[in-house]
Amino acid sequence: MGADEIHMACDHSGPHSGASRYVRATAQLRLSLVCEACGQVRTELGQMHYAPDARRRHVGQLAERTAAELGLSEAQIARVRLAALVSDVGREQIPPEILAKRGPLSDAEWVQVRRQPELGAALLSDASFDDIRDWVLCRRERPDGLGYPRGLRGEEIPLEARILGVIEAYLAMTSVRPHRSARTPDEAERELLACAGSQFDAAVVGAFLRARARVRPHPAPLAA
Repeated sequence: MGADEIHMACDHSGPHSGASRYVRATAQLRLSLVCEACGQVRTELGQMHYAPDARRRHVGQLAERTAAELGLSEAQIARVRLAALVSDVGREQIPPEILAKRGPLSDAEWVQVRRQPELGAALLSDASFDDIRDWVLCRRERPDGLGYPRGLRGEEIPLEARILGVIEAYLAMTSVRPHRSARTPDEAERELLACAGSQFDAAVVGAFLRARARVRPHPAPLAA
């Protein structure tokens, strides 16, 4: 039976779930409600403009492979990859003069920067992002409890958020910033290992390093 016949035979009376699709040509995230029995899109829930930076595809690869190293299911791996794509959506809400500042940030500016997880979570308000929204909110938490915004510890932090935290830290360290040059991949890996167990989940760091060893070297550092 072909896909069209399955759709015709299905009465769509069973469970439905939210789905998200990124359309690169228009830089949009399209949200829809999908019938779980046949996979047909039943309702378009809306769309959100979002233009991820040039390295997000590489980040998605690393998120996918790190999740696989940790034994997550295929469905979980797909969600983690999507989360990696959209996790910095709140960055656009931070004043550009703060992001471009070359000197040290003031206390007030740090308050603005530290709002990014909450801003991103707020933007991912559709029901199809229920799981991802929590991961985006918690990705700056730390195993030692010194992270933000909730000060969660250890396994209080969702595993998927711990994955995002490690990958985003690596991305940040290997990217050019207005106030510093990029670190080399080896330097970034050493920093992750040095902070494993305190700032980063040790098991996730190990899985990330194994995953990174299996993908091609990342692109040249880009300006922030």
